[in-house]
Amino acid sequence: HSGTSAKAMPFFPSTSPSENPPPPAGQMGGSRQHFATPTNSFHSSGVHRGMPSPVTGAYEDEPPLLEELGINFQHIRTKSMSVLNPMNRIDAHIMDDTDLAGPLFFCLLLGGFLLLTGKVQFGYIYGLGGVGCVAMYFILNLMSENGIDIYRVISVLGYCLLPMVLLAFFSLIFPLNGIFGYVLAGCIISWCTHSASLMFVRVLSLVEQRMLVAYPAGLLYACFALLTIF
Repeated sequence: HSGTSAKAMPFFPSTSPSENPPPPAGQMGGSRQHFATPTNSFHSSGVHRGMPSPVTGAYEDEPPLLEELGINFQHIRTKSMSVLNPMNRIDAHIMDDTDLAGPLFFCLLLGGFLLLTGKVQFGYIYGLGGVGCVAMYFILNLMSENGIDIYRVISVLGYCLLPMVLLAFFSLIFPLNGIFGYVLAGCIISWCTHSASLMFVRVLSLVEQRMLVAYPAGLLYACFALLTIF
């Protein structure tokens, strides 16, 4: 009888507290794993951009689109006023920001004024400007110990083209193919050459070589004056 009852008795595993400890606090069952709360790696990396706008989707500290494209109207105004005022003292750091928006706009404006007089000169303007900038780049790097990049050369020569834009505007009012037009064109060439050479001298510290810098710049602006007059 004892053998039969022992055989019919089912086997129950031991459930002592020492063998099966209770699950940790906050855990529903022993078989469920405990996951740690993930940290925000974006904020832990030290970069914080704020929350995007629900309307535009832009971040609060995101720079304006024009600034990302390299168009700064305050810098354009400052450099333009430095060219328009030949007696103004040029800052040595005026060309630290080598924006090309101003020169491109002045070239378009020059071509637009010439177009109003019946001259389609956009190809000549950009072609002559490109060749002149490359030539000035090689000349200045041969003369200067520090050197200068091509973008600063384009920026300086382009901003100093602003008086030539005024000459193209005057051609809409009266013809320049005369004594008065030639004298005015000579003054504009001298104005552009003075501003460009002064900026290059200030940026590259070429005080003693200013005439050598002004000569090729004057030839370049003389070609632009010939395009404007004829």
